Amino acid sequence: MRARAILAALLFATAPGPGAAGQPDRFAAALDLARAGQGAAAAAMFLQLAQAGDTAAQVNLAVLQARGLGVPQDEAGAAYWAWRARLSGEHRAAALGDHLMTRLTDDARAALAERLMQDLTARAETGDAQALLGLGRVETEIRAPARPQEAALWFTLAAAFEVRHALALREVTMRGLAPEERLAVQARAGAEFARWCGLVPAAARPRSCPRD
Repeated sequence: MRARAILAALLFATAPGPGAAGQPDRFAAALDLARAGQGAAAAAMFLQLAQAGDTAAQVNLAVLQARGLGVPQDEAGAAYWAWRARLSGEHRAAALGDHLMTRLTDDARAALAERLMQDLTARAETGDAQALLGLGRVETEIRAPARPQEAALWFTLAAAFEVRHALALREVTMRGLAPEERLAVQARAGAEFARWCGLVPAAARPRSCPRD
């Protein structure tokens, strides 16, 4: 009953997300199709918007996949889109993401973690420092068992790039590490910080990176 309530509350109740810039009409059209019971057409449009980074479209696509409306039911795929939205700051995806995690096997959960890590790494390499925070969250919230040292590394890098909330997450994660583990993370972070600064395009390089 709770699962049905979560899905019903989210579907068709969202406004366009940050990635919908210039495409609000397409989002509205997708909503109209979904409300009219044309799930397949709605899912196709939500998919295009989701791939472009619209977090609200990602949530609605996740719900359509979880319920099997217009597309074959796919809870693993739904979990991916729900968590992709959640890691981009879409708070409306939280309950759905948590629910879908209870539906996954250990193998499916591991596959989800790897898929998200690939997406977030690619984003970070374009200069999106917010993705570093997401990488740490995957290591603590999705990976099973969690890898706190890896999470602490990502949170340390995100904090160096002044990503919001990264400092608090770093401190919480570091608190659970032994002194030698904490110092090892800090040593790795110093080298990784320089590497990430060199990877991102100069035009997108965070201000905290040394300039040539």
